[in-house]
Amino acid sequence: MSTLEDRYRRLLACYPAAHREAHGQEMLDVLLSAARPGQTRPSLADTADLLWGAVRIRFRHAQSGTVTSLWSDAFAITGFLAMLLLMVETVRFVLDVPTLADVASHLGPRGSGLYGLLYFFGTGPYWLAWAAIAVLAWRGLRHQATIGACTVTAVQVAFAAYGTAFQDYAYAYLGRDFAGTSLPLALLATASLVLSPGPRHGARLLGRGRLIGAVTAAAVLVVLHSYPAFVLFVGDRADLAPQQDTAALGAVVRTWNELQAGSVLAAAVLAGAALARDRATRRAFCLFALIGAPGLVNAAGGVLPDSVPAALMLLPGSLMVGLAGLLVAGLCVRLVESPAGTRVRRRVRSSV
Repeated sequence: MSTLEDRYRRLLACYPAAHREAHGQEMLDVLLSAARPGQTRPSLADTADLLWGAVRIRFRHAQSGTVTSLWSDAFAITGFLAMLLLMVETVRFVLDVPTLADVASHLGPRGSGLYGLLYFFGTGPYWLAWAAIAVLAWRGLRHQATIGACTVTAVQVAFAAYGTAFQDYAYAYLGRDFAGTSLPLALLATASLVLSPGPRHGARLLGRGRLIGAVTAAAVLVVLHSYPAFVLFVGDRADLAPQQDTAALGAVVRTWNELQAGSVLAAAVLAGAALARDRATRRAFCLFALIGAPGLVNAAGGVLPDSVPAALMLLPGSLMVGLAGLLVAGLCVRLVESPAGTRVRRRVRSSV
């Protein structure tokens, strides 16, 4: 096999298996016949054309609901998990509203003016929008949910870019709120609606046991990341005299931050274990790393603030951390699915 043919075959591997079986050899023959004498690499134009064609075909199949590829299933599973975590943030925001309203009322005009309302409740419409998208997706109205998700995510990216690039400008703080963990969640949920049959299909692929586990973990995250739960945890210690017991109250807050970080770490480990059973879910694990890595960094920032640069909490730091997590997870999956890894798993099963 020539080097050029080998590289063309790698590009054609981006197409769905059924399309390759029907048209792959014909496409390869046309590409090789059009190659220049002595050419060893595909041209940039051919590469871009092949990749764009693969994207179009996969998108068309995804929209028709006929896609059965591993990556389509992976996007469906990860999209469900991303949508579930977005609903976690939505419920947390709703639970925090009474506390936020109380704090805003104590600030007087500063809390009730436009600046104060946006500071405390500015993300409310965003969570309401994602709740509506989740309802549409779960009811099978995938086209409407896709349009809504693309619109909301585009606005979020614009706000996040504004808040990160112009941190001293008016209302930049609101943009920074959109540049944290919710951004990779929104991107993956949107990608799931575009590139797969959707989160509802992902829930079916997970099965009842893993679905119950995911919902249970989500409920724990809601509780441990809400203000009412923190108030219950602190209890009477919130009224400690500031001059005498600041250190004691600080220890309580650090303990709470450690509980939050531990819950995020436990959820990530459980998700990794649940998504390591077959080829489709292992690819979902890779995609989930886009969510999990920024979430773990943010959680570590609450426990070890001096060890986590603040830039990693914002765009593009959050996306860079997510891509690094995707790379590491991809290498792990590649190692597990390598021939050597397959032989090790067979030996373990035979010994058991």
